Amino acid sequence: MTGISDIEKFYELFPEPALAKDLITILEDHRINSRLQAEYPALGEQIAEMNVYMVSKRPFLDELANDKQRAVEIIAQRLTAGRTKEQVPENFLQTLAQALSITRTLSSPDADVHETARVTVELYFLIADNFQEPYLPMNPFSAPLDQSRVNQNIGNFGRAARKISEKLNSEPDKSPLNDDKKDNYTSEDAVRELLRVLFKEKGIKPKDVESRIDALEPNKVKDYLRDLETLIRAENELQSEQDTYLYHEWGSDIKDYRLNWTRIRERILAGGSDEFYLDTIQKHAGVIKSIRREFQMLRPEGLVKLRGQFDGDDIDLDSAVQYFIDKRLRLSPSERNYVRTKKRIRDIAVAFLVDMSGSTGGSTITCEKEALILMSEALEELGDAFAIYGFSGYGRDNVVFYKIKGFDDSYDPRVQRKISAMRNQQTTRIAPAIRHTTTKLRRREEKTKMLILLSDGKPLDQDYYGNYAIEDTRMALKEAQRYGIKSFCITVDRKAAEYLPRMYANSRWVVIDDVVKLPDKITRIYKRFTT
Repeated sequence: MTGISDIEKFYELFPEPALAKDLITILEDHRINSRLQAEYPALGEQIAEMNVYMVSKRPFLDELANDKQRAVEIIAQRLTAGRTKEQVPENFLQTLAQALSITRTLSSPDADVHETARVTVELYFLIADNFQEPYLPMNPFSAPLDQSRVNQNIGNFGRAARKISEKLNSEPDKSPLNDDKKDNYTSEDAVRELLRVLFKEKGIKPKDVESRIDALEPNKVKDYLRDLETLIRAENELQSEQDTYLYHEWGSDIKDYRLNWTRIRERILAGGSDEFYLDTIQKHAGVIKSIRREFQMLRPEGLVKLRGQFDGDDIDLDSAVQYFIDKRLRLSPSERNYVRTKKRIRDIAVAFLVDMSGSTGGSTITCEKEALILMSEALEELGDAFAIYGFSGYGRDNVVFYKIKGFDDSYDPRVQRKISAMRNQQTTRIAPAIRHTTTKLRRREEKTKMLILLSDGKPLDQDYYGNYAIEDTRMALKEAQRYGIKSFCITVDRKAAEYLPRMYANSRWVVIDDVVKLPDKITRIYKRFTT
């Protein structure tokens, strides 16, 4: 017996065994890490961070012996960390792209070491064909994480499920026959699946569950498992409920939508006294008079005559004379000999969406209301269709959407009293309110549709803040853009420059540094935006 292993025999099949050995090591590390990151997301984040750090410590390309070695190093860095330490030289780009395409199958759940060997062969000949220099072995990255290390850190799903099932079965089931939860954990497979979901969605390790189970009496195990299942269900999509509206939410952490994740509860805001409206009209009387005059100039004149039409209400005399001249000269006369009269209108629908969260207390909500009154007076003069909505709430299941004026409602004392009654409420979950407003605008027949958002700053709600909330708001505005809805976002947060360019990347936006300026500026913004 020679004592040569199968893997060593595999290397010897190639003209350059060292190249084959390095490739299979790189690819097998990649396959194992891909599975670990998919199966154990919490651990996967740590793996990804470690891999990025390892790549940062790799040699620079100009320190390597030749292009063949550089090609392997570039491929290894990209597969390990999803990036390279330095910019990839142009002469390696095509090889890298082909290599990434070849290795894509290793991320499949069904890929095994045999698939690694097959991909190694394909990648070996790709490199050998493109680079002729003799290959020099590369310094190894690191040994891949193995299952024993995973078991040590988080536990073993199969072993934990088996122990839990044994403990469950050791206690006679005394549940009534009509208990719909009776059969949830009768199989080891069901327990194992529960453990996997707990770790994937909540970061709860199987070894922690196993330790807790060990400390319980057998008759308490099922109740504990039910509590864990409830913990998961609480994070799942919401169920439909009469007179409410469910919307998806963009999860930047999963790079996908969470389906039916937020609930809009639509409310008609009750009106109160019209004192605020009357005070605003008096306070801004001069501004309102000026705005009305400016907006009157924007209003199109009643009718316009379109000449040179194929059909219409009257004969176009100039075209008719030209028709007979062309006919006398034996030219082909035009048939566009009519005038059609068309009514000129501004084909615009605009929805104002107002942040009514707790943070808008004091001067912010006051100036928002004044701005709405000024805009309503102007749009009533101009004739554009408009609606006014407010939003607040608490939690993803309770986003309250206040209807202050619908598109088909008249701007009358009832609406004026509703604007006067607007108050700051609870939290700021902007994205579902944007999505609900988008749904309403999509139903309109006007050619130009606009959404104007008035907010005092960052979205903030229960378990909804920071980058996650900013990205969800950005995506909601992007969705509106896809439906042809223009958006304009006005904020009074002086620190907004830190996050607005990203959050409002799919919208026009402006920061008003002094909330008192809002009523005066909003009409100028609208005029500029619609002409």
